[in-house]
Amino acid sequence: MTSSDENFIPLIDLAPWFDGDDSARAELAATVDAQLQRCGFLVVVNHGIDPLVLAEARAACTDFFHQPEAEKAKLTPINDAYRGWIGGGKESNAATYGVDTPPDLKETFAYGTVDVRDESLRAEHPTWYAPNQWPSAPSTLQPAAELFWREALRLADELLQLFALALGLEQDHLLDHCRNTTATGTLNWYWPFTREDPAEGQYRIGPHTDFGTLTILDRQPGVGGLQVLNDDGNWVDAPCVDGSLIINTGDMLRQWTNDRWCSNEHRVLPPMAGAPNEELISLIFFHEPDADAVIEPFETCVSTENPARYEPIAAMDYLAEKFAALTVGS
Repeated sequence: MTSSDENFIPLIDLAPWFDGDDSARAELAATVDAQLQRCGFLVVVNHGIDPLVLAEARAACTDFFHQPEAEKAKLTPINDAYRGWIGGGKESNAATYGVDTPPDLKETFAYGTVDVRDESLRAEHPTWYAPNQWPSAPSTLQPAAELFWREALRLADELLQLFALALGLEQDHLLDHCRNTTATGTLNWYWPFTREDPAEGQYRIGPHTDFGTLTILDRQPGVGGLQVLNDDGNWVDAPCVDGSLIINTGDMLRQWTNDRWCSNEHRVLPPMAGAPNEELISLIFFHEPDADAVIEPFETCVSTENPARYEPIAAMDYLAEKFAALTVGS
């Protein structure tokens, strides 16, 4: 069942965080805490990312994805590193959530950590800090994608500090687990209906939860859009607000908060016959902690009445399980 509940996913103005005093920041943190206990999705405005950064990344993506598949296939991921072009039929996001659906109707260009503070980590954890693959054409993709990654990381670092205050932690507590993030930039192309008819139960992205700390999404409005599952079991259309970004909390943050905060199931609808030429590009930043960061409930989220619900696990071990489930074909 689909719902148009406009109040389920809240609109959050981040201006008080960037421009306000301590009182304004504390009030915003309390609001964020209350909302994330109810819904793990936020629509944020005044986030500080220049719209031109997003527009240039999307234009470069369009040029890349419209190339012949033989050209894109030169960037097929090597070994276990999630880097390069993942063609149609190669992934099922629903599988990471234990849901059996046909493969997702999308193509993806994935890239990982652009900047790492400690270069020795690339040798120590070659899968999680692997070098990126970039196409020779279009020449605009690498600089545009790298700039998007850096700007998204800057926003994520601010959100981690806001989230720490919301959880009653020292402001840098979350950030200190993420100084060497393994964050992934994921650029998705959702092709038009004219390319192929969706099979029964097939989506552009099947129902799933994100498995990192937080996700930053810049999406294009369309008929085949983003939906979020609410507590009543209804799929709610994510609102489109000019100049906004979608922020959602992932499974790692849910575990860190001992289920205090949500990690909602969500999906992207398939291309529709009623809009046969619609093609959409989403720019996504999946934030993750350091590869060796330990994910276990924070002390402010544990009590006698609410004991820890999760055993400690290294971030890289948790992610390895999820990425293994994501891939459905070679």
